[in-house]
Amino acid sequence: MVAPRFAKLFAVAASAAFVCSTVGVPAYALTDTNLDEGTTGTSTGVSATPVSTDESPSLQSQPSADQAESMPDNPTKDLPQTVSEAVPDDATVVSEELAVTDAGEVMDLETGDTVTDPQLVGTVDKPADPLAKTDGESFIPVEVAEVKEAMGDAAAEAEPDDAADTEDDGDVAETQRDAADDGAAGAMVRPAALQNNSYGAYWGTYNGTPAFFEADGTLFVQQAKGVIDVSEWQGQIDWQKAKNDGVEGAIIRISYGWGNGFDKQALRNISECKRLGIPFGIYSYSYAYDSTTAAYEGDDMVNLLRQAGVQPGDLSYPVFYDLEKWTWTGHTPPASPSVYDGIVNAWYAKLQAAGYTNLSVYSYTNYLDTALNSANIRNKTRWVASYGTRTNFPYAANDRGWQYTSQGSVAGIQGSVDLNAFGNKESSTTINLLWQIREDDIAVGAAVSSSSSNVEYKWMSYNVNTQEWKTIADWTGSNWDNARLVAHFG
Repeated sequence: MVAPRFAKLFAVAASAAFVCSTVGVPAYALTDTNLDEGTTGTSTGVSATPVSTDESPSLQSQPSADQAESMPDNPTKDLPQTVSEAVPDDATVVSEELAVTDAGEVMDLETGDTVTDPQLVGTVDKPADPLAKTDGESFIPVEVAEVKEAMGDAAAEAEPDDAADTEDDGDVAETQRDAADDGAAGAMVRPAALQNNSYGAYWGTYNGTPAFFEADGTLFVQQAKGVIDVSEWQGQIDWQKAKNDGVEGAIIRISYGWGNGFDKQALRNISECKRLGIPFGIYSYSYAYDSTTAAYEGDDMVNLLRQAGVQPGDLSYPVFYDLEKWTWTGHTPPASPSVYDGIVNAWYAKLQAAGYTNLSVYSYTNYLDTALNSANIRNKTRWVASYGTRTNFPYAANDRGWQYTSQGSVAGIQGSVDLNAFGNKESSTTINLLWQIREDDIAVGAAVSSSSSNVEYKWMSYNVNTQEWKTIADWTGSNWDNARLVAHFG
C-alpha cells in the first residue's frame, strides 16, 4: 500500500512530462504521445481533423480554387482564352500572359509575339525586376503543355458548377462542418490572422503548439509561425498593424541579380522589423547563369547586408537564395543541376566567408525536381512555394517553410501578400513519465532532459522513507556533458 506522503508524490510524478527537443527529425516521422484530442498519427504522417468552432472567428480560408478554370499550380490565376500555336509546348508559363522558351525568348501566350519591353524582360546589360511580369505577385511557373491540358479539361467540363463533385477544393470551413457533423470532437483549429490556402492547407495545433497541415491533415510543421515575404511591390507597410494582425515573421527582399542596388522598401522593412521585434530573414532573386555571376551576387549580397546594418545575429530566418527560371533579354537561364550546383556553391562561399552562415535556397517544387534536382541543392532548400494541397517536397526537418499562397490579406498591407508557415529548428515531442510503485515504497522512472545540444537519460528511484532520489543508471553521449534534469519531484 502506498503511504500517504508517497501517494502525493506519485500524483505529481505521474502527471508530469518533459519536453524533448529533436533536431533534424522529419516532421512526418515525429511521434507525439500526447496529441490534441481528436487527432491521429499514422506511419506516414500525423494528421488532424479540424473542427469548426465559433471561438475562432479570425481563422479564414481563401475562396475555393476552381481547378477547372485556374492555371495549374496557381489557383488564383485564370487560364488564358487561347494559346498561340507559335508558343512551344515545352516553353514555361511565367505569368498569366507570358511564357519563356528554353532559348530564353519571352512570348505573349495568346498572340505568340516576342516580348521586348525592358520593364518586363530587361536589356542585355540589365535584368528587369522579376516581379514586374506579375505586378508584384508570386507565380509558380508551369509548362505550356500543362496549361493547354487544363484548358482542354475546362472546355470539356459539362457542368462547371458540378454539384456532385465531392472532392475538396479547399473549402476548409465546409470540411470543418463535415467533421463536426461526423462527431469528430476535440480537434482544435488555431485562431489565426493568416489565412489557409485555396486548396485546403490549414492552421491548427499539434502537440499543444501552433501547427500547419496539408489539406489531408498531414502535419507540415509544428511550433509554426505565420510569416509573410515582402518586397517594394507591397508598398510602404504599416508593420505595427501587420504585427497586431498576427504576422510573426517576415522574409524581406533586399535585391535581385547583382549591381541593381536595394529593393526600394528593403531598408525601411528591415528597420521596422528590428524596431518592432519582428523576426526576419532576407532573400535575393538570382539571375546567375554560372558560378562567376553567382559569386558577383554573393559579393553584392554581403555588401547590401552590411550597408543595411544586418549582422548575422540579427537574422531569425536565413538569407535565402531565390532560384527560379528567369527571363532576361540576351541571356539563357541554366537548365542543368550541375551548373546550378556551381552557382549555389559559389554564392554560399561568399556569404560564409563574410560570417553569414544561416543560409538556404528557395524555389518551387517543379524547379527542384528538374533544373535544381541535385542532392546538394535539395539539402540546402528550406523554403518552397507550392499553392496546392501539399508541398510535394521532402524536407528533412521541422526547420522549414512553405509559401502556401500568394493571395494573403494582412492588415497594414494594401493588396495581396505571400503567406508562409515556418517551423522552428527544434521540434518538440512530449514524453509522459511512467512510474512503477514497488512494495518497498520506491518509485522508479525514466527522466529525460534535452535541448538542441544537451540530452540526458536517467533511471531514478525515490525512497519515501529517506526522501532521497538516487540515480540508478544514466546515459550521455558526445557533446552532452552539460545536460541537466529539468524537473524535480519530492
